[in-house]
Amino acid sequence: MGGAVSALVNQIVIMFILMAIGFALYKAKIIDRAGASQMASAVIYIAYPCITLKTLMVDFDFDKIVDALFCTGVTIAILTITALITKTFFKKEDGVARYAVIFSDSGFIGVPIIMGVLGSDYIFYMSITSAVMTAIIWTYGVWLVSGDRSQVSLKKCVANPNMIMIAAGFVCFVCSIHPPALMASVLDDLGALNTGLVMIVLGAYLAQSDLRAIATSRKAYLVSLLRLIIVPAVTIFVLALFPFVDLNVRLTVLIAMASPVASFAAILSDKYGGNYKFGIGLVALSTLLSLISMPLVLQMASMLLT
Repeated sequence: MGGAVSALVNQIVIMFILMAIGFALYKAKIIDRAGASQMASAVIYIAYPCITLKTLMVDFDFDKIVDALFCTGVTIAILTITALITKTFFKKEDGVARYAVIFSDSGFIGVPIIMGVLGSDYIFYMSITSAVMTAIIWTYGVWLVSGDRSQVSLKKCVANPNMIMIAAGFVCFVCSIHPPALMASVLDDLGALNTGLVMIVLGAYLAQSDLRAIATSRKAYLVSLLRLIIVPAVTIFVLALFPFVDLNVRLTVLIAMASPVASFAAILSDKYGGNYKFGIGLVALSTLLSLISMPLVLQMASMLLT
């Protein structure tokens, strides 16, 4: 538990330092709205897909396939339940809020916690969970933030670099293909851009937002409550139905689902014409509150899932 809390605090401190840099760069007019949008596109279409591909290029293992299928099925089930929950609390026009409740920042917050608590072997299962989320983000998620069904199409989804990298990564896993040293270095370097660029972009977005409005928004606190408490509680209930599955695999899914609002809530909102200022507020608020919620969720899991 101590390792989890330490990893969480460390990541959140890093996040806010990088966001502060982005905030300052925007205020100093070193970057503008267009520049931030272009950096966001680099994250969406280059950095994040490279991370996905690299994490899936590992040796094939049949037991991993079984556990990966479990992660896939449970992730889809929980996302479906969560989507239904959001319909109860939010109107159709509250697409960004609904997106924020459904999708978590499992990569930035979840990965270091798993590294510190469960070990690097379980990053593979986080990648599976993230891959499932990514596929749904580029279909249902895009529709939520844009409010426009025409923005979603099978052709756009299949041609999306994220989906291409997921497919390529699964082929590499099944065939036990490892990247050559040069390619591995390129993927690592491009993937390393993800965190820095995302946080600088979010900082630039935050500089354009009304921080007081976010801090006093009842809707923002409702989103955080659902994302940080209700969704993890639902996840623990679902995972408790499968006591025969490796505990650490189940904890990996839980950490992914208990993470704060996904950074893409702001980035995709900006790209598709949604309320990106509200989106960045949800990211910042839920990330701060996760300092309290995630240790509590992990403590609850230690009592109910063992």
